[in-house]
Amino acid sequence: MTKHEGSISRDPRRERRRDAMLDAARALFLEHGYDAVSLSDVVAHSGGSLSTLYGLFGNKRGLLKAMMQNQFERDMQELDGIIDRGSSPAETLLDIALGSQGYLAAPDMIRFMRFVIGESLRSPEFGQKFFENVHLRFVDRYVALFTRWNDAGLLRIPDAGLAARQFISLVLHDLHVRAIYTGGDGAPVSRHEAEQAVALFLTYYGA
Repeated sequence: MTKHEGSISRDPRRERRRDAMLDAARALFLEHGYDAVSLSDVVAHSGGSLSTLYGLFGNKRGLLKAMMQNQFERDMQELDGIIDRGSSPAETLLDIALGSQGYLAAPDMIRFMRFVIGESLRSPEFGQKFFENVHLRFVDRYVALFTRWNDAGLLRIPDAGLAARQFISLVLHDLHVRAIYTGGDGAPVSRHEAEQAVALFLTYYGA
């Protein structure tokens, strides 16, 4: 949540306006590219006013940040749903790997991640905040999960933070590299590759 969003009381009308602006921005960014779209364009497609948009999001970067946070909140809910099933570590990790790869390999998500990278180059502060508010929250979920498995004797994970970063790298590194350099090739997620990544992780950390 941005400073601007936190300073505004929630009410249904304002929430509808906020959602309309986010929907309009998403459609325009995908159609024309982030740099080519102005805040006036967003308002023209969503209704409302520039003053309302500035009050809700602060600026164009704040709008992009809110869009991505909304998207990742849904992904976080899916991750929590997988964890809450209480399946074995192997089943849980495979479900997480397949879900994460499928989600982040989607063409729209790859485009938005490239927008975020571009803005992070322009504003290191933006990139740092995005890293803290999005990526590290996922890391924290893995740390909590791995700590619980270690305590229960299901796996041997003395350093849950390191294991979390290693798992993310095994599952997502190749996908991210392709996305950064090529924009993604539209190739389907490989279940075999996900299974191999999980197998490597469990081979090292197995109890």
